[in-house]
Amino acid sequence: MEMKKQIILMFPGLFFLIVMSSCFHNHTVSVSIMDDEDMYEMQANYKKNKTHAVQVYLDEQLLNNSLVSVKDEFDEHQITLDDNSTVYINSNPGELIIKIDKTTNSEETCEKVKQVCENLKLILTDN
Repeated sequence: MEMKKQIILMFPGLFFLIVMSSCFHNHTVSVSIMDDEDMYEMQANYKKNKTHAVQVYLDEQLLNNSLVSVKDEFDEHQITLDDNSTVYINSNPGELIIKIDKTTNSEETCEKVKQVCENLKLILTDN
């Protein structure tokens, strides 16, 4: 009987530990790239503490002369760059999607976006 009582008393403690560990787990970086004939897309999930670095980098490298800026939340915006190219950006703390249509934008701009995304991967994976 004593053993059953101890087991029953352990369950709430174990449950509490499991719940708390799921709240404080270490978020890993996930970056996926899709590159086909018509579209280039990068999707990233990352630690929220990297959000400011992502915002600053995008503002400096991609939106440097644009009237827009990537702020804390930049949901689903089609951005027209200075050369009249359009880029889709969806940015939230810890999440980023960048897309460019290769059929409607110059090869030079598409390459620039690809390079920005490659550099973002380095920023996101840097400890």
